[in-house]
Amino acid sequence: MTEKLKNFPVVMEIPIRWGDMDARGHVNNTIYYRYFESSRIALFELLNVYKDPTTARIAPILSYQDCYYKAPLIYPDTVYVGAKIKAIEESKIIIHHSILSKKLNRTAAEGEAHIVWYNYEEKKKAIIPDDLKKELQKLKNFSG
Repeated sequence: MTEKLKNFPVVMEIPIRWGDMDARGHVNNTIYYRYFESSRIALFELLNVYKDPTTARIAPILSYQDCYYKAPLIYPDTVYVGAKIKAIEESKIIIHHSILSKKLNRTAAEGEAHIVWYNYEEKKKAIIPDDLKKELQKLKNFSG
């Protein structure tokens, strides 16, 4: 199952909770974004980006995300959520996310997040530092 995520430098195992489901008996669409977020934060932790997110002057901020729902998830199940770098630009990275269902043995959703480096004092985007770009490039080239 996780073989499908072998090229993702971050893969999280997350149990689906009863409370993740909505009135229709499947995981609510917003929860998929939470799964993506958890894997994205793990990716940032791997890069040591979030030393102290509350005091960082320049830090990543989400500018866009999408989700392509491929299969409904229901409790009980466990999902494997992968995050990998798809593209690196001057001030932005694009992260590809994938959610695999253990019970369904298939991809349940895929998505993309655009993360901009942002100067919180000047209220404008910032250039990603060269040393961080090198680390991002290593993760982009990750091949399991």
